Amino acid sequence: MSWSEIQPLLSQGFLDTLYMVGWSTLIAVLIGLPLGVLLVLTDRGGLLGNAPVNKVVGAIVNIGRSLPFIILLIALIPFTRFLVGSFIGPTAAIVPLAIGAIPFFARLVESAVREVDKGLVEAVQAMGGGTPTVVFKALLPQALPSLVAGLTTTVIVLIGYSAMAGTVGGGGLGSVAVQYGYQRFETSVMIATVVALIVIVTAVQLVGDAVVRGVAAHRGGAAGGAAGASGRLARLGRGRTVAVTAAVVVPLALIGYGLGTGGDDKQTLKVAASPTPHAEILEYVEKNLAKKEGLKLDIRKFNDYVVPNTATESGEVDANFFQHKPYLDDFNEKKNTHIEPVVNVELEPLALYSKKAGDLKDLTAGKTVAVPNDSTNEGRALHLLADNGVIELKSGAGAEATLGDVTDDKGLNFKELEAASVPRALDDVDAAVINGNYAVDTGLNPSKDALAAEKVKGNPYANFLAVKDGNQDDPRIKKLAKLLNSDEVKHFIENKYKGGIAPAFGPVGS
Repeated sequence: MSWSEIQPLLSQGFLDTLYMVGWSTLIAVLIGLPLGVLLVLTDRGGLLGNAPVNKVVGAIVNIGRSLPFIILLIALIPFTRFLVGSFIGPTAAIVPLAIGAIPFFARLVESAVREVDKGLVEAVQAMGGGTPTVVFKALLPQALPSLVAGLTTTVIVLIGYSAMAGTVGGGGLGSVAVQYGYQRFETSVMIATVVALIVIVTAVQLVGDAVVRGVAAHRGGAAGGAAGASGRLARLGRGRTVAVTAAVVVPLALIGYGLGTGGDDKQTLKVAASPTPHAEILEYVEKNLAKKEGLKLDIRKFNDYVVPNTATESGEVDANFFQHKPYLDDFNEKKNTHIEPVVNVELEPLALYSKKAGDLKDLTAGKTVAVPNDSTNEGRALHLLADNGVIELKSGAGAEATLGDVTDDKGLNFKELEAASVPRALDDVDAAVINGNYAVDTGLNPSKDALAAEKVKGNPYANFLAVKDGNQDDPRIKKLAKLLNSDEVKHFIENKYKGGIAPAFGPVGS
């Protein structure tokens, strides 16, 4: 992509990120600050010593802090939808961002307030000051440098959270990175997004540090106050480094362990696959057919559309089963990989579903349609809509058509989402184009529930077994290919998926 194409994406992503982080920070401060102070006041020996209240508030804060944000984000989808009417978009992302940040900031507030000299508190009380006076005249002013340092840390954490929210439709720079950088293999977009995030985080940290120094100096304890604040900032920085390292290294280590262990004997074939239907079909083969051929399968499940191919290219797995030919061709070209198809197995018709429209004619101006955001499936979705008269595409728009190729959108609004997130968005949009495997996961069947669906006959999007070029003649691959094209597998697909997924045996491209 050229800079003229990247710049608008980054600009909108930057504004969305500021919007999400700004509002969620405000909410986190408004709720987290009193919570943190309450934890100190109700603790044993505190001004409002109350063990039951302290335990309840502490338990709530600990539960909130213990949940990984990506799990919290998904778990809160019903609540987010109830609160703002949708879980898609920057406004919806504010809900989980704020809820995730509140307990985090509350603990930082608690830590900062506890550092205030108890002698100062006693002095205020001796002069007749009550609890409000102690809080607003002693605790918060004296803890202000640490509170600002904690707020800085919270904002930086929220920027990271917002990037995660972007992967499931939250918008912002995270969405730009995943949708255009990762899913479409645009390295320039990924680099530009990472640079933008680094710039934002660095700016926030510099401003935060400057405010801490300014507050400490203004308070009259420039040397001691600034030194203390610097020490606290250093501790927070070390904590943040440990947290980031754990968040990145541990998952990568687990992924590496998952790819690198098990199934190392010569008869075991390691196959990367999407959970539905690919892994289910492979599990049927492993359980019912493989033993007769002297074959053992080690099935690795991925929801991701990129890792299975890179793992096959590197030799971490022997084969994969999750993709169609247009996607593979695009992947090989952009990633310089050498993955080759072996045999077609099944077809997952892409279809348009709606819980609000009973007919295509109901998709009028102002309605919103969700589509997958990866290059081949978005193009596939747009062609489905065009073939059914919902939109018009410019002449010659190919398999990788984008929204820029739409010449007449009939007044519709489009929401681009990661393919796995589209089914969850069905309640929040007027219609959605959903990949067949994800439709089956949610109980949808293109032959029964769709407003429009791809035809099975002559469809070029059959999913196949694939290997790195040169491994096609591996005896284990030949055995698996034979089993995947057997009558038993054909009957399994037909009986289990009832037309939602269809057998597609034969040479690739047939």
